[in-house]
Amino acid sequence: MIGRTIAHYRITAAIGSGGMGEVYRATDTKLGRDVAIKVLPPEMAASPERLERFQREAKALAALDHPGIVTVHSVEQADGVHFLTMQLVEGQPLARLIPEGGMPVERIVVIATALAEALAAAHDKGIVHRDLQPGNVMVTTDGRVKVLDFGLAKVEGSSEVADSELSTLMRTREGVVMGTVPYMSPEQVSGMKVDHRTDIFSLGILVYEMATGRRPFQGRSPAELASAILRDAPLEQSRSDLPEGLQRVIARCLQKKLDDRFPTAREAAEALRNLPSRPASVAPAPPAAGTPALMPSTGARPKEGGFWVAVLPFKHRGAEPGVLALAEGLTEDIVTGLSRFSYLRVIARSSTSRYSGEGLDVRSVGQELGARYVMDGSVRQAGSTLRIAVQLVDATSSAHLWAETYNRSFDPDAIFELQDELVPRIVSTVADWYGILPRSMNEAVRSKPVGELSPYEALLRAFGYYWRVTPQEHAAVRPILERAVEEAPGHAAAWAMLSMLYGEEDRFGFNVLPDPLGRSLQAARRAVEAAPESHVSHLALAQAHYFRKEFEAFRSAAERALALNPLDGATVEYLAHLLAFAGDWERGSELDKRARLLNPHHPAWYWAVPLLDAYRKGDYQGARAVAPKALMPGQYYSHALFAAVYGQLGEREAASGHVREVLALRPDFAEIARDQFGKWYLPELVEHLIDGLRKAGLQIPSPR
Repeated sequence: MIGRTIAHYRITAAIGSGGMGEVYRATDTKLGRDVAIKVLPPEMAASPERLERFQREAKALAALDHPGIVTVHSVEQADGVHFLTMQLVEGQPLARLIPEGGMPVERIVVIATALAEALAAAHDKGIVHRDLQPGNVMVTTDGRVKVLDFGLAKVEGSSEVADSELSTLMRTREGVVMGTVPYMSPEQVSGMKVDHRTDIFSLGILVYEMATGRRPFQGRSPAELASAILRDAPLEQSRSDLPEGLQRVIARCLQKKLDDRFPTAREAAEALRNLPSRPASVAPAPPAAGTPALMPSTGARPKEGGFWVAVLPFKHRGAEPGVLALAEGLTEDIVTGLSRFSYLRVIARSSTSRYSGEGLDVRSVGQELGARYVMDGSVRQAGSTLRIAVQLVDATSSAHLWAETYNRSFDPDAIFELQDELVPRIVSTVADWYGILPRSMNEAVRSKPVGELSPYEALLRAFGYYWRVTPQEHAAVRPILERAVEEAPGHAAAWAMLSMLYGEEDRFGFNVLPDPLGRSLQAARRAVEAAPESHVSHLALAQAHYFRKEFEAFRSAAERALALNPLDGATVEYLAHLLAFAGDWERGSELDKRARLLNPHHPAWYWAVPLLDAYRKGDYQGARAVAPKALMPGQYYSHALFAAVYGQLGEREAASGHVREVLALRPDFAEIARDQFGKWYLPELVEHLIDGLRKAGLQIPSPR
């Protein structure tokens, strides 16, 4: 094939063999770029049905738009040859980079996190790799990680055949077990049906090998190796500098039972991303017989950092079968909803299912699960009425952080609708970055010496800025986050929060250093690169583009953040008013209403779009009606808006009171008001607000 031209691709070199055929380097003569071409086996063309099925599944792979997955450009045919064109990745396979004794801890965590994120993106599209091993992972010349060769990938949910065509291509005869044996899961070795959790097991093997320089299961023959994977505990490792948290991640990935592994690759990625880089101070006890290495034999799972959240099974009382279904559905959907928040560590439902009885002691449950926070609830039926009660408890002190009761009519045909109404409200109220859990976590780390904060704790500490929007708080948390990303360069949420804090330098003029918007954009891009499926990463990117007045890029990032986590009320509301202020008031108002449905009691959800929408229309009475719900003490910006409203109404006493609050918090506001508003609003709204402030008695200079 070398030297041959197929269609407009000139083949220049052989690269190797992959899951679906031979792989070559080629030049696309139309676009002037180098690509990889995978030429499919001749027997493929002999079966139109197989070829058609393969082409459909290859299109699914082409839809995997993720920086950690090699991109499939096209599926083509020319001169009787069927082939795929793919992104050409320059670098070295991971297999060549693992030294004897293992890799440095920080590099292990960065690579493993990138791999888990890539798998999560594939799994979200229903695609399982099934052959994750060091030869299928490329580390590029600039240090990025790419997962190659989904040649054994299986598209889940196919109703046509038992197996994907992408896997049957690799068979030489019916019944051959698929995959590379040393990296197979127990269910693969057994020839059983597999799902996305088989990739999580393979990930565990790969990370173990990166950490130790050898694989966790050994055998002198394929049969012995298969037996070890099925029955043996992983080989015990003796590396003293391996963080205990990393050991636990490996151990959980390598669980024999599917339900004992991480339920999703995204949860594995988050566990890796939040690891402190320091080694464990105390080595774990030797595992019991049959227990994976490094996993405590008690079945309890100690948690890093002490800020894990456990959702206990909702208790239920009622004669109707639908009551049980609702209780189970609420439990499951709340766990799933909380897991959308990358800064929360949520214990899998499989670990909490045994805590379904009455009269549980929250402290004991929290201690057994390793959870700082425990949520439980109940569903009770009385006639045609349902009462759903939920509470969130700090298990270390038994303090009730939040509780809510919802009374609803019972309709057995509308169980899902009721779940869809209640779960978003519960999840958003406790989880968004203005919510109860981040606030409690922040308070728990505020007294800790800065030098002792892990990157995860640094992120929690930084949340406090948004409840104390002051130059002093900004000055305190910015260096904490800068240290965090230096220590853990793959921590996407820390990069995202740092990006937003850099933006605050320009937005409010706090502690300004050179090029704040440039630094903000750069940090946001680091966040997206580290975790492209995290809504917080795209939120930071959206803010960076907004304040740079790059509105097309802003809208794209904003919609991506909203799609990734529609339950984050803080993100929904913040992007609502940015979209409105960028000129799309209809979209902004729609999102703002959604935010208030998620959490109808939060004042921040009222001060921006509802108040300013009424104000810009000249409906000052309507704006005044919103004001009591929107007051946020200690934030001068809201006081400035209220001053403008009362100024337009001619209510000088109320207006003067808010002016005094503004000047007490920001004495230079009269001089900077036009510039401050100009960063947020379109020019016509800026001048409208300036007019209201002047009527309120604030002497604002005319523009130069």
